[in-house]
Amino acid sequence: MTTRRGELISLALLLALTLAMFGDVLFVGSTRVVGHPITDLYLQFLPWRDFGFRELAKGNLALWNPHIFGGAPYFGAMQAALLYPPNCLFLILPLAAAVNWSIALHVFAIGAFTFFWMRVRRLCISASFFASVLVMFCGAHFLHIFAGHLPHLLAMTWAPLIFCAIDGLYEHRKIGWCFLGMFAVAMQVLAGFPQHVFYTALVAGLYSALRLIEQRSWSLAAPLLGIYFGGAALSTVQLLTANQTMRETIRGISLPFTFASRLPFPPKNLITLVAPNFFGEPATYWGGGFLWETCLFIGVVGVLLSVYAAIYCEWKVKWIPLVVCVFALLVASGLHTPLYRILYESLPGFDKFRSVSKFIFSASLFLVLLAGLGFDRLLRQKRAELAFIVGAFLLAVLLAYSAYWTTTTNAWRPLMDRIHTAEESFFSPQFYASPEFAALSQHSAAVSLMVAAITCALFAGLLLFSKWNAPSIYGVVVLGVVEMFWFARAARPTFDSASVINRDEKSFLDQHPGDYRILNLFHPNSAMSIGIPELWGYDASIVRRYAEFVAWSQGVDPDKATQDVTFKWADPLYAIVRLRYVLLPAPGDFRAFEVETPALPHVLLVSKYRIAKNRDAIFDAMRSSDFNPRAEVILETEPNPAPLSTETPGHAQVIAASSDRLTIEADTDQPAILLITDAFTPSWRAISLPGSVQSKYELQPANYILRAVPLIAGHHRLRVEYSSTAFAAGKWISLGATLLFLVAFWRFRQTKIPP
Repeated sequence: MTTRRGELISLALLLALTLAMFGDVLFVGSTRVVGHPITDLYLQFLPWRDFGFRELAKGNLALWNPHIFGGAPYFGAMQAALLYPPNCLFLILPLAAAVNWSIALHVFAIGAFTFFWMRVRRLCISASFFASVLVMFCGAHFLHIFAGHLPHLLAMTWAPLIFCAIDGLYEHRKIGWCFLGMFAVAMQVLAGFPQHVFYTALVAGLYSALRLIEQRSWSLAAPLLGIYFGGAALSTVQLLTANQTMRETIRGISLPFTFASRLPFPPKNLITLVAPNFFGEPATYWGGGFLWETCLFIGVVGVLLSVYAAIYCEWKVKWIPLVVCVFALLVASGLHTPLYRILYESLPGFDKFRSVSKFIFSASLFLVLLAGLGFDRLLRQKRAELAFIVGAFLLAVLLAYSAYWTTTTNAWRPLMDRIHTAEESFFSPQFYASPEFAALSQHSAAVSLMVAAITCALFAGLLLFSKWNAPSIYGVVVLGVVEMFWFARAARPTFDSASVINRDEKSFLDQHPGDYRILNLFHPNSAMSIGIPELWGYDASIVRRYAEFVAWSQGVDPDKATQDVTFKWADPLYAIVRLRYVLLPAPGDFRAFEVETPALPHVLLVSKYRIAKNRDAIFDAMRSSDFNPRAEVILETEPNPAPLSTETPGHAQVIAASSDRLTIEADTDQPAILLITDAFTPSWRAISLPGSVQSKYELQPANYILRAVPLIAGHHRLRVEYSSTAFAAGKWISLGATLLFLVAFWRFRQTKIPP
């Protein structure tokens, strides 16, 4: 079989595995989507995709999201991924079908990219195919489907292609590999999850540096740097807008060390290398953090082959993957090692993220590389060393004994209690304490260990038999593929995407029309699909001022405001952001409560104001007994013109609205202040329209979180719009960089880099 034919067959097999995994949801035309209900696909990303691409289909690239958090940046929050080319699926397919095809496409793509990476590393076709399957279905990647992490999956897909480009530069010394890397970096940025972009860049930097040290080929330094600089140029429109969003939202705040260091990879989870369900299946996981960020499973076969590579492969082949893998694991372990604090305090940007356990994806990639190297050596040697086979059999015996001990001893519950750390676990304490759950977890751990033992024994048996029948060594690939497919299929539930919209909630809101906000304490992001503005939301793109106000209203220090708020009561001050109903739309138990304080209208004219110079003074003034939000605003600077106090300041109304702008008409007999009860950021501006008495308007914050526009007497017609200068500049930079990229790629792709 020719090399080209073998590669095509391998890619066809990867495609067949993908279709076998997802075929039941790809071709049926239902509203079911892959993922578990009440995870991020349900709570966040279905409504996000629904809103963003519904707007894009109308010709509107939404920069602002008016539906959650009193209004919040949308495109700049990155997870919308509006400019990510494969997301065109959401423009041509129904929402559920687009989600399923997007997930399937990217599972296949990460396998294909890994295959090309292994081939660039000069691994044989069988080893490259096997490594691809391991990455497609490994715990650190595939379990994010269970969690509904669309942007995570999209961003992770491009990591193997970035490493492929780096190795391509070293192996072939052609500038075309630099262009491939630029493209992969740009796609990863546009995919919408900045944390994986940052973590991949850090690991890629280490990997490139180690290869430079190994080969001492310093002429490659510039092309290696060009991969990320060029990728950033291509995606400038997203990066610049995201940077502006960070300045406006809580994403720009350096996370406190105690918060940022949460959710590390627990060292005890190293057992997931061979027993992924030792701490329970994804829906019943009782260990530390989240299973999709703490599961190192690349298959028992994969782990054994990576150990084989670490022992028997030549040092020059294995030392860099080993170092990178250990580094990623150490960083993922967070406070369990001193490395995390060093990076937190010294590396710019590192303090913007929590869940450092996400580094296990990078660790898994290099474990898979080692597994591929190990299998490649096995094929070239045509047999395994006897000591390794004996070691594999002994491991199988140990795993089988552990499974037996788990099922027969009464010490399981005490062992669980010693392992379980309530502060690190997100599992229900009540469910964890039940005897039934202890029995369930005992069974899950025993089965996981026994499956690992059987797989290990079969692996050792195949290696032993290959001493007499060399082709039987290919049975290792079959065993590993079956193992990974079985694991992934068991962790791939589905749910009805139509359940995102609670029918009782939709019916209630249809029966109570009006321009007001709700507070949905169960599923706030559903407002994006229903079309009713929401007081809160489920994301970290919340405007910083707004987050501080809501935290303060619930008795939390506003300096410690995050997206995580437990609402204890509906503060009467929520009337200033138009709150009318509090909803509890739990399945089968919908309830709606109308708040006592009447909500303000969307726009109104007021004639009284006071000045407060800082946030705390504004909050104190808003709590004062003489503050009437319907007649007075609290400003931070003097308005121009200053309003004249009157009981009848005039009338204002919204005559047109879209995601990023409001068109407003107002009439007043004397100077007044137009108050807009939506969230303020410095990117909002007011523009005079034809027929308006005032030629220039100034928009400023009111009541710390709202928008105010001082008006002179007369008839006003103005447009209030979210004007992102970063988006406007980034758009042209990205367009220019794309044209330059295409020309340079065509002209220089075959250019050799001198030694």
